[in-house]
This record gives sequence, C-alpha cells and structure tokens, in this order.
Amino acid sequence: MTPGTASDLLTPGFWCERFVYTSVHADRLASWSALATRSPVRTVRLMGADAREVAAGLPGDERQWVLGELGGPGQVGAMGALQRGEPCGLALACGGAWVEWSASPVLFLALVDGPPGMPCSCRDSEAVGFGVPLASADGFP
Repeated sequence: MTPGTASDLLTPGFWCERFVYTSVHADRLASWSALATRSPVRTVRLMGADAREVAAGLPGDERQWVLGELGGPGQVGAMGALQRGEPCGLALACGGAWVEWSASPVLFLALVDGPPGMPCSCRDSEAVGFGVPLASADGFP
C-alpha cells in the first residue's frame, strides 16, 4: 500500500461526547451520547445548541446564568482549538446535574459501503445533534 492510498482512507473530523452526571460530586454517569462531525464550526455550534436546550428547562435565574456562560468568547476559542488540532470542552452545572461536552479532532476510517470520506454517523445525512436530551443510561457502568 502506498502512502497516498492510506491517506485516501482517512477523513479528518471531530468526535464529540456529552456526559451527564446526577450531581457535581457524582462518580457515576447518568447518560452518555456521542456524534461525529466534519467541521469545527458545526461541532461547537452543536455543543452550544445542546447546552441551550438543557438550559431551556431550568428556572429563570439559573437559565440566564447558563446562557450567559454560553454567550462569552469561549465558542471562538473552542473553534480555534479544534482548527489547531486540539480538543475543547464545556462543563456546566445545570439544575443540580453536571454536564460535560467534549470534542476532539480525529481521523475517521472510510467505510467500504459508504461514500468516500464520510464518517459512519453521517452517511445518510449530516449529524443532527446529541440525540435524546439527557436520556437515562440504564445499565451503563
């Protein structure tokens, strides 16, 4: 296999995860979800949109605090980190729960039955988000 062939099998992208704990001090996950994207801008937007969705269910003052945390310059810094090949993350205390979002640059291996350069979670369409909001992870260690 030539070096050019190997690189044709790899597509740069971003692996994003959301971890939800029942409290700041909890050592066990309440839920976990993940998604794959191909754009640092889309990655940071999805993380922010998910955090805003979480904040929407909070009481007024707490919701305003969470939204204020999301409105700062952190999004620009996160996009810059991803573009430099560095991971980024966001952590918030929301309604007694502790929620962490993380994103890391990765190389996806192209699938045989998928379009060239398309990570598996986006084969049929672009990733839409983190899935079911704050779903319970029954049986998750």
